[in-house]
Amino acid sequence: MIKNESQPITFFKPLFYVAAFLKAGFLLPFVWLRETPYFWTNAGGYPLWLRDLVLISYYPLLLAYVGLLSFLSWLLLCQPARSVRGFCVEAILLGVLWLVVALVATLMLANNIANLIDGRPLHDH
Repeated sequence: MIKNESQPITFFKPLFYVAAFLKAGFLLPFVWLRETPYFWTNAGGYPLWLRDLVLISYYPLLLAYVGLLSFLSWLLLCQPARSVRGFCVEAILLGVLWLVVALVATLMLANNIANLIDGRPLHDH
């Protein structure tokens, strides 16, 4: 006999997606600022609190974002939507969210390649 009860995690699934999009909204500007050399100098005109915020919270935010996306991907496979349309919508949303990770990794890699070409050490700002 199959139970027709929803799982407790399924109830919170939309909130997890909202949290993922909010984290992506913070992560994209943070990686852009982090990889911009003028951001780290006084010539850039950015406030010190913003520099400290990006410095302290970038890697925890990135780790939490990737962890949340991994969890949502696992949920999609283990507890798929009840309809094909719902499954496709979730898969497309996850694809867009994983593209944000690819964009972040690309920006970080491009900055490190530019540092090597300019003769600076890796992760130099």
